[in-house]
Amino acid sequence: MEIFFEKLSSYGTGPVLLVLLFLLGWVIRELKENSKRDEERADKLASSMNEKMEAMETRFEERFAASDRKVDDLSIRISCVERDYLPREEHYKEFSGWRAEINRLYDLIVDLFKNNKEPK
Repeated sequence: MEIFFEKLSSYGTGPVLLVLLFLLGWVIRELKENSKRDEERADKLASSMNEKMEAMETRFEERFAASDRKVDDLSIRISCVERDYLPREEHYKEFSGWRAEINRLYDLIVDLFKNNKEPK
């Protein structure tokens, strides 16, 4: 490279400046092309990310809807259990009368057996 500049400098400063301006112009043109390619890649990346985000959003919405349906089903089942649930106190209240009747039946059966075993 030094040999090139030594030979170029032998022609004077004008040709050296022209070569440097040409090289500077070439570098600037390459930088502009690289920036255009970078912008294209950034646009492609942004569009790809948008597509992926939309796909994730639709999957999330589907999962959320499925979860919402499950919660609604469970809510319906819980309301059925609450409606059909019989507290222990009410159970005892309802069946306490039956217990007394069963005891009376037991006494009646015992009395019948006692009456049948006695000789006449």
